[in-house]
Amino acid sequence: MRIKGGTYLCVLLAAVALAVFEGDLLYKLQEQDLFMHTPLFFQQRMVVAGGLLTWAGSYLTQFFYYPMLGAGLLCLLWAFFMFLLSRVFRVDKAWFPLTLVPVACLLLNIADLGYWVYYLKLPGHAFVATLGSIVAVVLAWHYSLLSKRPLAVRLLFILLSASLGYPLFGFYALWGVVLMAVIALRGKAARWPADVAMAVLAVIAVPLVCYQYVFHETNIVNIYWAALPVYARPEGSFPAYSLPYAVLVVSVLLFALRPVVKVGQWLQSLILTLTAACVLMFWYRDDNFHRELSMSRSIWEAQWDEVLSTAKATKGEPTRLICIMKNLALTRLHRQPQEAVQYPEGARRPNAPFSVRNVHTEGKLVYLHYGIPNYCYRWCMEDGVEYGWSVEKLKLMMLCSLLNGEAVAAQRFANMLKKTDFHSSWAKRHEQYVRNPLLMAGDPALAGILPLLRQDNFLTADQSQLELFLVEQLLSTQGDTPEQRELANFSMFYYRNNRQKLAEQ
Repeated sequence: MRIKGGTYLCVLLAAVALAVFEGDLLYKLQEQDLFMHTPLFFQQRMVVAGGLLTWAGSYLTQFFYYPMLGAGLLCLLWAFFMFLLSRVFRVDKAWFPLTLVPVACLLLNIADLGYWVYYLKLPGHAFVATLGSIVAVVLAWHYSLLSKRPLAVRLLFILLSASLGYPLFGFYALWGVVLMAVIALRGKAARWPADVAMAVLAVIAVPLVCYQYVFHETNIVNIYWAALPVYARPEGSFPAYSLPYAVLVVSVLLFALRPVVKVGQWLQSLILTLTAACVLMFWYRDDNFHRELSMSRSIWEAQWDEVLSTAKATKGEPTRLICIMKNLALTRLHRQPQEAVQYPEGARRPNAPFSVRNVHTEGKLVYLHYGIPNYCYRWCMEDGVEYGWSVEKLKLMMLCSLLNGEAVAAQRFANMLKKTDFHSSWAKRHEQYVRNPLLMAGDPALAGILPLLRQDNFLTADQSQLELFLVEQLLSTQGDTPEQRELANFSMFYYRNNRQKLAEQ
C-alpha cells in the first residue's frame, strides 16, 4: 500500500507542477479550443474518426479556464488509468511504480507543446491521449473477461470493438484491439491463432472500409492515426514530438505482455530515474513563450501594468511580440516615449523548429487593440478555417463586429459563446453593446480602441508581416484624434531608434 500511495502521490505532484508552472499554457489551451452544448457541434465532431474522443476532450479542456481544476481532472484520470493497468494486466507490487512511465508520456504531451498550441489541429488535445488510453485498456479488459467464452463470441467482440470503436475513438480503438491480440498470445496455444488473426484483420481492414464508405474528410495517410495529433507544418513533419506517444504505446504493450522478469529495486529505480530525467529534459521552458502567454492574458483583462511588469522582467533577449505588446501597454497608459527606453529590446526568434508568425499567435489581438479590426477579423477567419474554431477567435470576431457596427454578426458570435460553459457570462456582458453601442466607451478594453479606429474602412494584404504592416499603418494615420496623433508620434520615435531590431518572424 505504501508503494502504491507513493506512486499516486507522484501523479498528484506532476499535476500540481503542471498547474503551477504552466498555468498560462493551460488557460491558452482552453482559449484555443471550443466546446458548445448543441447537437450541431456534436455532429460536426463526428464527421471524422475519433470524433467522440475529441468531443469529450474539448469538453474537459474547458476546465482549464481554472488551471488547477483542469489539472486536477487530469490527475484523477491518470490515477484511474494506472489503476486500470494494474487491474487489467495484473501488475504486481514490484511493477506498479512503473505505471508512472505511461503517465509521464501523457504529461509530456502537454508540457512539451510550446508554440504548437497555436498550430495543432486536434481538438481537445490535452485530454484526448489520456481518455483514449483509458478506452484502449478498458476494451482489452472486456476481452479478457471473455477468455472462457466460445470462439465465436470472442471473434465477434474483437470485430465489433474495431468496427464500432474506430469511428468513435480512432487510433485508440485499434490500439485496444492490438492489446486483445497480446492477451490472446498469452492464452492457451490452441486458442490464440484465430483471435490474433481476427485482431490483425480488423486493425488493417476497418480503417480502410471507413475511409472508403464513412469518413470523407480524413486523409488516407492519416487513417490509422485518427485522433492523434499531426505534427506537421509547411516546412515538413516533426516526428520527434510524437515520441511520447510511441513510448506510451510500447510501455502499455509491455504491461499487457506481463513479463515474468522480476523487477529488482535497482532496475525499478533506474527506469523511474530515466523517466524523471526525460520529463525534465523535454519540458518546454522557454521564458519568452511563457511571457507572451502571460502578457496576452493580461491584455485580455486590460491589466496594462501587469503587461509592462512581465515585459520588464524578461530574461535575455525578448521576441518582437513581447516588444509589440509592451509598446501597446505603454500606449494605453500614455507613458510613451519617455518610458520605452526602460524596457529590454530585441528580435529573438521564437524557440520552435518551425516558422512561427506573430499573426498566427497573438497578432490578431494586437491588430484589434491598435484599432485595425478588419485585419484581426481576417486572420481569425483564415486561422479558423485552417486550424479550427476556438473561443478566442469567436471573442475577437465579436469584438471586431461591435467596433465595425455590425450588430447582426456580433449577435451571432454572442449566441455561439453563450452555449459554452465558462464564456457565456463574457458574451452576455458584451451583448449589451449590440443594443447600445455607446456603452463601449465604458468598457476597460474597448475604451482604448475606439479613439484609434480610422474613418476609412479597408482591407489589403499584410503579407503576414505584423509589425512591418503596423508601422506602415500607424505612420500613415490622418491623426483624426489626439490618441492617433500621439501613437503616430511614438511610432516614429520608437522605430527610428530601433530600426535595426525591427524584424518579422
